[in-house]
Amino acid sequence: AREAFLVWKKLSFAEREAIVLNFAEKVKENSEEIAQIIAKETGKPIWETRTEAGAMAGKIAISIRAYHERTGEASREAAGNQIVLRHRPLGVMAVFGPYNFPGHLPNGHIVPALLSGNTVVFKPSEQTPWTGEFAMKLWQEAGLPAGVINLVQGAKETGIALADAKGLDGVLFTGSANTG
Repeated sequence: AREAFLVWKKLSFAEREAIVLNFAEKVKENSEEIAQIIAKETGKPIWETRTEAGAMAGKIAISIRAYHERTGEASREAAGNQIVLRHRPLGVMAVFGPYNFPGHLPNGHIVPALLSGNTVVFKPSEQTPWTGEFAMKLWQEAGLPAGVINLVQGAKETGIALADAKGLDGVLFTGSANTG
């Protein structure tokens, strides 16, 4: 992930956005299969998992809009000095996916991280490994370069090891501190 970050962060926003938009198309094209996988892994009714699959694609437009609203460069004068704010990628981000919304919620962290030039180590819930695996397949088909997202499967101990790993620049998750 670190080696891929050194290349990924240098791509223009337009280049990163194009890959993310390709992923959105892959999600739309495969939404029924995504819904079926989530239903099998979580036991949710298919109507609910179809909604989640749709939300995965919908999150991309929201993330692109948020990127434009919250990034760029701003400067102002304060106390006789020029202050400049520049947004830069942080680096390698760990993303922990939950069981209850295994497609949509991790996507809500992965997409903004990638748009911002970060790379990701993604650990889905041990109860929904297939959902994570299928999402990674779609990212590959969308043209994401090798190493930009790295999939790690395992139980809570795997999550603890990932969270404690040297070289992470951030940890992203939805839920409690007991996430694993």
